[in-house]
Amino acid sequence: MPSTSTSFLYSLLTMMIVGLILTFSVAQFVGPLRAISEEKKLIEILVQTGSKVEEALAIAIEHDATASIIFRLPSTIGNRDYWIRLTNDSSSAWLEGAFGDLRRSEGQVHQVFLSRAAAASGEFEGRFEFVIVNSSKDDSAPTLVLGSQR
Repeated sequence: MPSTSTSFLYSLLTMMIVGLILTFSVAQFVGPLRAISEEKKLIEILVQTGSKVEEALAIAIEHDATASIIFRLPSTIGNRDYWIRLTNDSSSAWLEGAFGDLRRSEGQVHQVFLSRAAAASGEFEGRFEFVIVNSSKDDSAPTLVLGSQR
């Protein structure tokens, strides 16, 4: 009888080790897939935000009006924090975003360029959920400001 319980114990121990190896292998395979899907979701959010910014910019230019557009974005992507910033140079304006916080970005910074030049500023961190895009036009160029609200 003792040899049966010993072989059962060894079989159980072997199955646990094989199970751990399989679990670790699957986790190693799923990790990069999750990262790719989170990157795609971030780009999708940037494009969605870019279309709202373009809408506000069009209202400001075509109607010489001030517009505020408020919409909701997810607080996190997967379990990762993210940020979006609206910025410009002398010839164009764009949205950029990455994972992490504004001070320490994790990985690649993605950019979505706007179709028109504008004075652009402001930032949004995902934990706030609500995005506010303010647009206006004075005598010179249109102005865009990106903000957040709880």
